[in-house]
Amino acid sequence: MRKVFYRPANGWVGDVIPFYDQGEYKLYYLHDERVGGDYGNHTSWNLLATGNGLDFEDYGEVLPNGDENALDRNAYTGSVIRDKEGMYHLFYTGHNPGPAFCKEGKPLQVVLRATGTDGIHWTKDHSFKLYGDEVIYEQYDWRDPFVFFNEEKQEYWMLVTAREMNSSDKRGGCIALLTSDDLLNWKYREPFYSPDKYITMECPDYFKMGEWHYLVYSTFSEKFVTHYKKSKTIDGLYTSPVLDTFDGRGFYAAKTASDGGKRYAFGWVPSKKGSNDYGDWEWAGTLVVHELHQNEQGELLVRMPSSIYGHFNREEQILPQAEKNCLQQENGLLLSSPDGLAYSVLNPLPAQVMLEASFADWQQVKDFGIAVRTDKSLDNGYFIKFDPFHNRITFDMWPRREPGFFQWQIAGDKPQMIELERPFDFGSHSRIHFQLILEEDILCLYVNNEVAMTTRIYNFKDGHVGFFANEGAVSVQDITLKTAAEL
Repeated sequence: MRKVFYRPANGWVGDVIPFYDQGEYKLYYLHDERVGGDYGNHTSWNLLATGNGLDFEDYGEVLPNGDENALDRNAYTGSVIRDKEGMYHLFYTGHNPGPAFCKEGKPLQVVLRATGTDGIHWTKDHSFKLYGDEVIYEQYDWRDPFVFFNEEKQEYWMLVTAREMNSSDKRGGCIALLTSDDLLNWKYREPFYSPDKYITMECPDYFKMGEWHYLVYSTFSEKFVTHYKKSKTIDGLYTSPVLDTFDGRGFYAAKTASDGGKRYAFGWVPSKKGSNDYGDWEWAGTLVVHELHQNEQGELLVRMPSSIYGHFNREEQILPQAEKNCLQQENGLLLSSPDGLAYSVLNPLPAQVMLEASFADWQQVKDFGIAVRTDKSLDNGYFIKFDPFHNRITFDMWPRREPGFFQWQIAGDKPQMIELERPFDFGSHSRIHFQLILEEDILCLYVNNEVAMTTRIYNFKDGHVGFFANEGAVSVQDITLKTAAEL
């Protein structure tokens, strides 16, 4: 089976460092083999190359991590830039938890550098070491350098995950700014962005699209998520739109790249401990790619890349299996129950499939949605719920936990996976069109080419697709189920 979500056979995809270069996307990523059962331990930089986000050439390791006595025992996130002479410069984070590399018992972090002529083969510059200056910035959280050429200022800028000196332990996180004329000598500047909100702000990324400037970063203190801010000037006030995220908990550390036309966000869906839906989220996982586009207000919206949509090129026949309070219509289904549940259960689902449909006429309903890998009575499976009252899309499963001895021990006080909840303004839409990809243990949902929700699904490996409505009615239209014909 040709997969749409990439994961190496011998490891996991950590933070992705995308760089568009001469007609293809070079996707450097932190390759994690979970050495000794730990996450992010002895990570190297590996490289994938793709022209479309679907077909990949795997170069394997291109920047090895150092040995036990090296600053880069763990080679962490950074960026790649090509200068005007054609030389490639790779800036990355060095981390070593050994006592020789600690200060006051805490491991230091350092920005390191490598160079090359093709973006594939690299030579480490062992003379280059850039630490936090201990005047403006701490040395403990000092990582993920993002380097770009500022056309307005005609100088190189480096954004770094940092913490301000003598700041709050909970809220001192900032994006540091350094400037340079030659990519070798750097001057420390006041923070590029310091909202006094987070412990740290990981994997910073900056780009301009149209007349808007965007800052992207990821956080783990208030919640695990990738945020973005927007501004009309590069060094102006960066503000949050109402929805300032690309996805939920299942899409982390996203960074972006563009070919000059389309821009994509490259992140990873984390695995869960024990490959179990009830397990904790882990670090690193499988590559997921979203396409970003703008609305008139400069807000960034998310949709499925066209290459992935085109992968699903064989339409399957829709096969009704079971139903309750369901009326067949010319272009779909009407689910209606004024005081209970209405549903329709359709085809069994293969390991890889795309479901596409639209909802309409939901104004008089409590909630409605999609059942995935469910049985014919909707007693078990995964459930994506559209909730107009709360203006949100949620993800649920049943059972929500391993059932306890008593009948009530079913996690009834946790009606959904709250970390996956996605805001959605139902009042501004008369129709909800969605595309849903299932691939083995990954689910990825796109709604109205605006909102995405990605997660893992482990416990139910097969089952049916279905639709439901709760206390009211909804129309489900233009249902298509597509798989991929092997070429």
